[in-house]
Amino acid sequence: MLVTQAGMLILQGLSGALVGAVLFYLLGSLLTRQWIRIDPYQLALSMAVAFLVAIVCEVYLGKLYYLVTGKALWQYRVWPIHDGYTSALNFIVWPVYGYYVYFLHQVLHARRINIRPRWLKGIASGFDGPLLEILANGFFLLFYGTFYFYYLPGDLRHYTSVRVMPLYMVMGVILTLLLEYLQQRPPRWRYPACFYLAGVGFVLAG
Repeated sequence: MLVTQAGMLILQGLSGALVGAVLFYLLGSLLTRQWIRIDPYQLALSMAVAFLVAIVCEVYLGKLYYLVTGKALWQYRVWPIHDGYTSALNFIVWPVYGYYVYFLHQVLHARRINIRPRWLKGIASGFDGPLLEILANGFFLLFYGTFYFYYLPGDLRHYTSVRVMPLYMVMGVILTLLLEYLQQRPPRWRYPACFYLAGVGFVLAG
């Protein structure tokens, strides 16, 4: 029974990931006015690094917020782990954020938009992160009748909260700087493999 339930939840995560992947690819291609050619290594690196950085930051920045304010900011409703600060499904969901970041950078490059200093790219996560959360929660509510995660403040109808924006900025800066560093090194498939496996280990530890 538990195996069947876990399988159903994984299928839910995969369905959301597939919708997000198609949406971001089509949107990126529309903005660049051509079909984007994918570099498999760079895409895998972005997805794997985003997974590890995001899930670790999610848990520890969430706990830091609780220590500072005395209140939790969010609670996961689908397969919660690490005291509800994240979900076991995020081994599927968070890599899609790295997929989004990859195509965002492709659009910026095609449009010849060069952001300096580089860490400013990470600040943008404070704005696009909450928007993507609204999409994720909207998808789960529409198709599965539940919030994927639930924000305790009601400022944005519990889909997300403006209070999470600084946390996304911190995560975004870390992700941007780490990706920039790894992208300057010779391609080695062990990099995305190690980051993804480390993220899976963090999930299993929850």
